[in-house]
Amino acid sequence: MSVTLRPATARDHAALRALDDRLIAEASLPGATREDFQRFQRRFTDTALADTDPKSRLVVAENASGEILGYAHMKPIHDDVLDVETGYLSIIAVTESASGQGIGRQLMQAAEAWAREQGYPSLLLDVFASNETARTFYEKAGFIEDSIRLRRPC
Repeated sequence: MSVTLRPATARDHAALRALDDRLIAEASLPGATREDFQRFQRRFTDTALADTDPKSRLVVAENASGEILGYAHMKPIHDDVLDVETGYLSIIAVTESASGQGIGRQLMQAAEAWAREQGYPSLLLDVFASNETARTFYEKAGFIEDSIRLRRPC
């Protein structure tokens, strides 16, 4: 399959928002409802789509007929442990029909290239502990756990 990576435009936003349910498909937390995750992801996606930082990137993957297959949003953040600016992959998503075709890998390579271009020492991301599919993908891409957030219902 021929895939092109390009900067996202405002015309892409509806298609990118349509991937929100895929991003939270395996998410679970004690006390959180499906609606909680949907609200969270909508806010998170809207923030990424509205990002105007010139160092940030919003990239879409599309096929030869212009169908969006996935996207990634990268932005700079401050690494408090190392006290440096570093790259953050806030979202990487692939459509269900494009899953398993290497689109995620291409988007990940674009994120890594962006981080290197910026001179960042690392690329960070967050993932729900319950999202085994994403965790396996990230592990295969060379990511390692560097911290774990614990939650206790009160």
